[in-house]
Amino acid sequence: MNKIKGVRSLALLLCVLLAGVSLPLQAKAMYFRDVPVTAWYRQAVTRLADDGIITGTSDGLFSPNDTLTRAAFVTMLARAALSATELEQYRFPGNFKDVPSSHWSTPYVNWAVETGVAEGYGNGTFRPDRAVSRQEAAVLVKNFADSTGRKFPQNQPAGSFRDQGSIASWAKEAVRLCQQAGVITGDPSGNFRPTGTATRAEAAVICYRFLENCETEDYAIVQKRVYNTPVRAVILSPGQFDASLALGQNMVDGAENVVSLVNRTGAVIAVNGAFFNMSNYTPVGTLISDGRVLTIDNERAPYKAALVMAPSGEFFVESFTTYFDVTLSDGNGEVSRLSKVSVNHWPTHSADATRLIMTRDWGTRLNFSARDALVVDSSGTITAVYHNVQNVDIPQNGYVLCQHSRRPEEGNFFDSAKVGMTLSLDSKFIQPSGSELGYDPVLSVGAGPRLVQNGQVYGNSSTYEQEGFDSNVTAANAVRVCAGILPTGELVLLNATGTLQKLSEILVAFGCQDAINLDGGGSTNLYVEGQWLYGPQSRKLNNLLYFTR
Repeated sequence: MNKIKGVRSLALLLCVLLAGVSLPLQAKAMYFRDVPVTAWYRQAVTRLADDGIITGTSDGLFSPNDTLTRAAFVTMLARAALSATELEQYRFPGNFKDVPSSHWSTPYVNWAVETGVAEGYGNGTFRPDRAVSRQEAAVLVKNFADSTGRKFPQNQPAGSFRDQGSIASWAKEAVRLCQQAGVITGDPSGNFRPTGTATRAEAAVICYRFLENCETEDYAIVQKRVYNTPVRAVILSPGQFDASLALGQNMVDGAENVVSLVNRTGAVIAVNGAFFNMSNYTPVGTLISDGRVLTIDNERAPYKAALVMAPSGEFFVESFTTYFDVTLSDGNGEVSRLSKVSVNHWPTHSADATRLIMTRDWGTRLNFSARDALVVDSSGTITAVYHNVQNVDIPQNGYVLCQHSRRPEEGNFFDSAKVGMTLSLDSKFIQPSGSELGYDPVLSVGAGPRLVQNGQVYGNSSTYEQEGFDSNVTAANAVRVCAGILPTGELVLLNATGTLQKLSEILVAFGCQDAINLDGGGSTNLYVEGQWLYGPQSRKLNNLLYFTR
């Protein structure tokens, strides 16, 4: 028998189930003696029983007219989301005095509370044996949709029940969504009976219709425990989205509240990206967006890992050094050349002779003195030449090529440059082997360290240190966020609390072939279409990786 659409069979979710997990065999509903062949609820009961989501009340009986309890309803939803093996990780003492460890519903209640599907009452109780009302069932279903990324289609025209005014304010939206999706209907007289208790048959139909009608689209949310660690993740198909990096205040050293960043970018999915210096908000790591190098930081290159999107739209974890070669030409050909030119960052000291390409991603002016500076327009033509200048305006759609100080062996590049000459830029992305990357990244978030390589846990104190991370950071039990890539090419953005080693193990359990750590701690934010899987935190961010449709 075919499984219900979306029940543990959705392609996005198949790849995150732990290896070796199988469902226990359940009694098929066709053998329930009290479920007639002609019963209006028979198909729902049959399919849910076949998928291990519901069981009978006793040998051969389903008891369709019995009321369903709160514990029983969240159990149905839990079994629709996770396997029996995965749910066993929720068998721990909870916070409700009426759901002791010995209670049969303990793992299901713990799952529901941890994932935001259900909550208890103010007096420290969950009331597991309390009959679930019809409006409460609608709310639980909506919460379940939010926790998994399922969408409510508008299959039915918006309508109102005769007893619409009796629906509690906290349930109105959930009831509306369920009604339009065909998940719930009224009785023959047009009433919803919001405070009426739901029978086991009614609850089965509600659950069945929800799973049939409400599916994930271009992403899925996964919330579960892996190695007893709560994990929140979103799995997305990169080909369904446009990926970009947003800078705080649209500046390389800008700072901006994460809610503001999400709102102004129109992000559907967003996660904090690269680390940054808390004193001046400059990124720690090279950033590229829309094929444009925003800033270069080669301090730990070529070993520092980066999350990279290729021109094909595929994501990879790569390690490389980034720089530009610049050629100065006149009407007769090449005049001079510079190599290993960087992009958009502050000089580090008074004698810093790093050659810099400064664009409007930095701001409208250099805001530091330059020993030499060439102003270049959008065609690559030099429009102004400066020496020993305190500041220079950066042209729109152009750039300034400059250096704060000169080198002992300077060469003739800046002394040879004249207005009207042209500059050409050649980007280089050099791997640890010395070979070029093979493509120019469309997007790159230099973060790290690398956590998974070729489907295996990767990293130790030596590799972490090579990427610039000491044991005080990597071995701490901290809030973290990371990005993993599945064999299918789908991208996993995942939040968990633990060491980097633990995070690596979790990512491998998710099926990731490669994975990288992103900025974490007070910068951790994971947003998915109107809800925060983690955050929003008060710390301002320097950069945000986001996805739009």
